[in-house]
Amino acid sequence: MKLLSKSFWLGATLSGLAAAPLAEAAFTSYGAGNISDTINPAGYSCVVDYGYWIHNAGVVEPGVSSCDPIGTPTPRYPQLVAPASEKPTMTHRWWGSVSFLGEMTIGDSGDAAYITPDPITARISNRGARLLSIPAGIKTLSNGIESTYQIPDPFNEVFDGIAVGNSAYDDMDAYLKDYSDGSATVQWRSGSTPVMEATFVYGSPYVYFTALQGQLVLRTKAADGAEKGTFYSDGNSLGVWTDVAEIRNHFLIVGDGDTQFDNSSSSEISVVGSDTITVAWLPDSSSATIQTFAQYAQQPVDEVFIDYSVDRSDNSVTISHSYRYQGTPVTTLAGLMPLQWKNSAQPLSGYNARSARGVVQFAATSQFSYRLPFVGVLPYFPEGIGDYDENQLRQLVQEFIDAGNWNLNTDTYWSGKNYGKVAELAAIARSHGMTTEADQLINWLKGELEDWFRANTSGGLDINKYFVYDENWNTLLGFDESFGAQQQLNDHHFHYGYFVRAAAEICRVDPDWCAPSAWGPMVELLIRDYAGGRDDPMFPYLRNFDPANGFSWASGHANFALGNNNESTSEAANAYGAIVLYGLITGNDELVERGMYLHASSTAAYWEYWNNIDRYRGLGGDYDNFLPDYDKMTTSIIWGNGHVFATWFSGAYAHILGIQGLPLSPLVLHIGQHPDYLADYVALGMSGESSNGKPSGLPEGHWRDVWWNIWAMTDGTAAVADFNTVNFNYTPEAGETKAHTYHWIHTYKALGHLASGDGVLSADYPAALVFDNNGQKTYLAYNFGSSARTVTFSDGTSFEVPAGQMSVNGSSSQEPPAESPTEFDLTIQAEDYTAMSGVQTESTSDTGGGLNVGWIDTGDWLAYAGVEIPEAGTYRIEYRVASYSGGGRLSLDKDAGQTVLGALDIPATGGWQNWTTIQHQVELPAGTYQLGIYAAQGGWNINWFRIVKI
Repeated sequence: MKLLSKSFWLGATLSGLAAAPLAEAAFTSYGAGNISDTINPAGYSCVVDYGYWIHNAGVVEPGVSSCDPIGTPTPRYPQLVAPASEKPTMTHRWWGSVSFLGEMTIGDSGDAAYITPDPITARISNRGARLLSIPAGIKTLSNGIESTYQIPDPFNEVFDGIAVGNSAYDDMDAYLKDYSDGSATVQWRSGSTPVMEATFVYGSPYVYFTALQGQLVLRTKAADGAEKGTFYSDGNSLGVWTDVAEIRNHFLIVGDGDTQFDNSSSSEISVVGSDTITVAWLPDSSSATIQTFAQYAQQPVDEVFIDYSVDRSDNSVTISHSYRYQGTPVTTLAGLMPLQWKNSAQPLSGYNARSARGVVQFAATSQFSYRLPFVGVLPYFPEGIGDYDENQLRQLVQEFIDAGNWNLNTDTYWSGKNYGKVAELAAIARSHGMTTEADQLINWLKGELEDWFRANTSGGLDINKYFVYDENWNTLLGFDESFGAQQQLNDHHFHYGYFVRAAAEICRVDPDWCAPSAWGPMVELLIRDYAGGRDDPMFPYLRNFDPANGFSWASGHANFALGNNNESTSEAANAYGAIVLYGLITGNDELVERGMYLHASSTAAYWEYWNNIDRYRGLGGDYDNFLPDYDKMTTSIIWGNGHVFATWFSGAYAHILGIQGLPLSPLVLHIGQHPDYLADYVALGMSGESSNGKPSGLPEGHWRDVWWNIWAMTDGTAAVADFNTVNFNYTPEAGETKAHTYHWIHTYKALGHLASGDGVLSADYPAALVFDNNGQKTYLAYNFGSSARTVTFSDGTSFEVPAGQMSVNGSSSQEPPAESPTEFDLTIQAEDYTAMSGVQTESTSDTGGGLNVGWIDTGDWLAYAGVEIPEAGTYRIEYRVASYSGGGRLSLDKDAGQTVLGALDIPATGGWQNWTTIQHQVELPAGTYQLGIYAAQGGWNINWFRIVKI
């Protein structure tokens, strides 16, 4: 999720009703739904903030001439030539700025983009390509939170490296000519005349240049001297070093045949006798290195094909990279990043360099493969695990339903978060027998999604809640937009992943809703947009996911000096896990395996690149992906040129680390794979803003519930205890509900930690996982099929799971784990006092009816004799209270006030019959005695109180 500055969004927003006449819309049907080919100008919005900025107008320039009336938007078009122009437009890659923006203008700070074929980074400009090496320039900044290549003088043609241009042209236009899973070819033109090309390959030390007109020219900041020199010259090869701004590089330029380099001591070296050269970045300038890198420089690569396969016996995913030139395999020095070489048996050359993702290891090969485990997903956590109060859970579900107004948003992101949380809530409600309530939630989701899935619900083209297919960008645009989802094609996987998650829950309980004649084709259209299959005629392959890197990029335009970026890995995993769920529900194995590949790679990359788990395990040297002077245990934003401990919208630690826990669901269980690491992660997250080092001490808006959920994955007991201290008096994060958090943390308290999905303990079904609580294992499996299936785990455990059911340890009836504490649960009606002072009773409209106690003033009290407590220990005391304006306070005492056990403030509930449950923990001795409730401050009603052993 990327957030813009607050001031940007707080400007004056004007309606687009008078913006422009509506063009005739054509609607294309997909099952029961449809999409438009036209945007409704009545939905335009405009913001005044040191300029006029338009939204909901598609892929356009951000500025317009006026906001009142709204000026005509200026469309953006992809910067493509054949054969790239004959394929669906691809954007979200390490080279994505080329297809989106083309060339960067020398000297223009608005054209900031660098592409990042790590270990090289490059700026595609109107003068050619500026080449730099990330290993030479990456460093940890003095602020200690950023390890990046902060490129000096980033808008010049050349400074701290080398530039390749054309002798006959100094103002060219650049286009994406071709691309593969791991390569991109740029073509420069003068008008309509192609004059120069270059192919970049991710992980490769080589860039391949061809002059189509004129001659190739090498440029450096200075002539031979302190900042530039020659370290090698032999026939058609020239070695040039540069040393600018304390960044030293060694480049080897290799030409064909009789290539000569004129004026090699100057700052402009002409390439004579050859139209093609390979520029190689060298990790050092030794003779052996020169010889090795020169050998493979003359074996060009123009395609990297990255494929995957899933072994359904253990759900492991094998990813293979194949290097080709004109369709034929070619041996090259391939660069393997840590995620790849650490999980591969590929022999390595011994040459390596520390780069943006860690140490890149070079291997002389035409292909390599690596293997990753798939963590597994579930549609929900089952009922009956943990010591939560089922009545309390039911009440929280009902309170959410009764509140209504659950989605007032019309954009794809914030609406999507609401759909995701309601889907989770519906599954929890249904599993606890709340069928009517679950159906209500499902009907809400159906109503919302069916609105989105028809572009003409109003009769004509809708103003919002509809989709448009943009045939130039080969993408599905949702209206309204947020966070640049249209203008910059940002975050489609984050946004649409929530829609798919919600649709999966609808279809789990109502398969007909996803039928080809119903809404399934619209759901699949969203999947195709953010994670389309290979050779889809409408959408690029895996739009947001970069196969070469093994994770997703958020930005479409990638107009940053640091390259592209990605922040919330959990929202990406949510999107890819949703594909797995939907594929399992609809019986689409191709979708299941595509989702498993994307999910397995994303989750492994999270631990490899964001969390650098090997450093935490004590592995140093090549296994440590962070620079030695970067002292944080994690990072938050991955950039093509490094990483930053920050977010786009906040400097709070709770946000910087917590954003990797949005949303917490059984689609992102990988977050809990290393519970010891996670314990320290939570401590770091709380070290910034929490007043007590716990989520309860976080300020409002700092995601307390997100942090309880994360904490529960490493210490459920502590998370539950801290959660109990706030008595449900908190505002949920936008993608959370109180019921979900309550159920999640208590369930994790009983389950302990995730034990499977690490490549050691596995299952033969994607919706099967194992948890471990101090040696007590719990096996969970949900069968999406229409007939019973046997699920087998690699430790030999095997059991049959009935069709459409969840199984816990081989049983569809979920009993509490054996380690659960001794049960004691006593509810006392408030009106059943044995003595009182100053109170009255009245009929209550609370669930269950009967009487409540009211007219409670300061100093009043209630006594309950003969309360029998079976054993000494910690008990949770819950009070069902109502207060019009709050300000009250009660205390619980023993034996007519001789011992005060604890006290609680009474929150405002907005009415004398608007009920809520508050709670605290107290220590009770064993025995039979009198308990009392004393009104330290009056102004509240009470219906009952409950004593639960914990």
